[in-house]
This record gives sequence, C-alpha cells and structure tokens, in this order.
Amino acid sequence: MVILNSFKIFVLAILQTFGEIAMEGLRITVRAFKKFPRSYIAVFYLFIAMAFCYYPIFDHWLTGFIMMSLPVAVLAGLIASCYLFYKKQKLIASVGLIWFLMTFPIIKRFVGIGNGKQEASNAQSLKVLSFNSESFGEENGKGVNWNSLKADIACFQEYSPNENIETQYNDKLVKLTPFDQNRHIGLALFSQYPVVKEYSKIWDRKGQPNINGFICADIAYKEDTVRVVNAHLWSMGVRINQATDALKQGDIKGFVWEIFDTFRRLKQGFEERDGQIKEIESYVSGSKYPVIICGDFNEIPFGYVYGKLRLSFSNAFEEAGKGLGFTLNRRPYWVRIDQQFFSSDWKVQSCQTIKNVTVSDHFPVVAQYVLKKSLDRPTNLVANR
Repeated sequence: MVILNSFKIFVLAILQTFGEIAMEGLRITVRAFKKFPRSYIAVFYLFIAMAFCYYPIFDHWLTGFIMMSLPVAVLAGLIASCYLFYKKQKLIASVGLIWFLMTFPIIKRFVGIGNGKQEASNAQSLKVLSFNSESFGEENGKGVNWNSLKADIACFQEYSPNENIETQYNDKLVKLTPFDQNRHIGLALFSQYPVVKEYSKIWDRKGQPNINGFICADIAYKEDTVRVVNAHLWSMGVRINQATDALKQGDIKGFVWEIFDTFRRLKQGFEERDGQIKEIESYVSGSKYPVIICGDFNEIPFGYVYGKLRLSFSNAFEEAGKGLGFTLNRRPYWVRIDQQFFSSDWKVQSCQTIKNVTVSDHFPVVAQYVLKKSLDRPTNLVANR
C-alpha cells in the first residue's frame, strides 16, 4: 500500500511538472505571437494547407479554397520562417521550415518526373486518350490530324458526334444531351476492345446544359477485364477573360463583380464536385479489376478531388509526364485540370499532353499503361468480341 501511494505521488509529480512546462511554453508562445502575429499566422496557415493536401479529411467547400492556395501558403510560410529566425524565434522558425520541406512531395504534383516517352517493354501496352474536345471547335475539327486522336481506349468530354473519330474504334459508348437548338454534346468512350458492362450518368445542372457526368465501362482486355471511367466534373467557374477585360476598360465595378462571381462559382464547384467524386468512387473503390480514371476534373493538382483520388490512385502525369503539362488552351493557360489516375495494378510508361491539337480549349492527354503482371509473363492474346 505504501509503495502504491508513493507511485501515485511520483506520477502526479511528473504530470504536474509536464503541465507546468506546457503552460510555460504556451505563455512564451502567446507572448511571441503577440510580437509577430502575421508571421505566426503564415506558418500556421502553411501547416493547415499542407495537411489538407496530404489528407483532405473535410469535405467542406472551404477546404477546397485552402488547398488551392497552397503555393501562396508555401511562399508566405517560407518568408515568415526566415523572418522569425532573424528575430531569434528559432523554435517556431524551425517548425515552419520543416513544414516547408514537407510540401515538396505535394508540389511535385505539378511537375511530371518522367521523360514523357514510352519505356521499352516486352509487354503490350494500353494506350488511353482523354480529351475535352469542346465539340471539336466551330469548324468541327477542320485541319485536325485525326490519327493523333487514335488510341486503344479514348475518353471524350463535351463530345459531339464525329465520324472521323468513331470509324477508328470497334466499340463505342456515347451519352449525349441537348446543349442548344443545333447540337447535342456529352460524354463518349471508344474502345478497340469489347465493352462487356457499362454504367453512365449525366448530372442535372438545374436550368443549365447538362454536360457533366461519367461513363464507367468494364472492358475485356487480353485475358483480363479492366475498368475505365470517363469523368467530366463540374466546371471550375473561373472567368479570367471577363475580369481582365473589365479591368482593362477601367470598369472597377465590373471587375469586382466578376471576382465576386468567380468566388461564388468556385464555391459551388467545390460543393458539386465533392458529391460527384463520391459517386464515382463508389464504382472504383475496392474494384476487383484494374482501374483507370480519366477526364476533365476541373481542379488543379492541389484541389480537393485530386487529393481524394491520390489517396487511392496514382496520377499518370506525376509518374511519367514531363514538365508542367498544362492542359488548358485558354486563359488561365497555366493549369492542368485534365487528368488520368490509375490503380496499383498498372505501370504507367508514358504520359503526354498533345499541344499540337488546338481545336478545343483543352489539350488531349495520352498515357501508355502496362499491367504489372504481364511484365513477368507477357502475352500476345487479345480478347475477342
């Protein structure tokens, strides 16, 4: 009994000591925060933005804005950490620099680490194309080299019927809706291999053209079945052209309105894409088949949807692309919103953005995949219809 009481006293003394140390540390931190509030806030914001990009656990629309601001958070956090070092605030400055270094794996989402070219392999590869074709432009693709849009599997968003494309493939899935009085556009998935099962859905945009949706197809590929998803998620809502034009014309009121409206559109986009990606995930999470998800995701690599998919899938351009690979053929040009993700069953050999196809406001993305198990035992068998 005496030993037990002595042990309790010892434990309480330890806890009290740690409590006093923690309180003193908190008091020192509060005093330092009052002296350098902006620097402390910048370092803390860097942590929040980085943490959400690593693991987007909250599906609130505000999470999307925070993740999208990561480049700004990195720059502000680095400057703040260097300033705190200068002011002898070494503890928080060191923490800030550590968090800055931890953003490097996230920042690499913007940059392809491969050479963009196909690696040599004895196994047959699967060529997958994804392209928001914007109805092939006003002249319906006049002057386009259609062979450059030929692949084993091709996924089109904002697709309108095009004989030059459809005659190149053996199997097709097309899901179109009225866009205006003159045309129907939507989603299309074409394959050189038989489609054995499919499910598709177009989401209701409530009073607007229903161009967003997905096609999920199970395809007989060689001796296997693979699952390919063609997705077109809710638009980003960024209208840079209108805002810059208003500013050039000196229309400050119009400029402010465009910025406010862009913010509103972005907020709505984050909310809509959250529900859409959850629905798509229900078809690919735990799939017994190798999975490839491609399309126009309307989010940059620091976005919520991108972060959610990166928890379970790899990104083709990150692994095998080269450089920045921007896919938008209009202002703002410096974004990559067209993606291809793949499950661990695949090895990606190459991934390229085709910049010489300019018929749309997007560029096509083409990737080459090989099933990992075929690297050990290559086969020439192809599934028959």
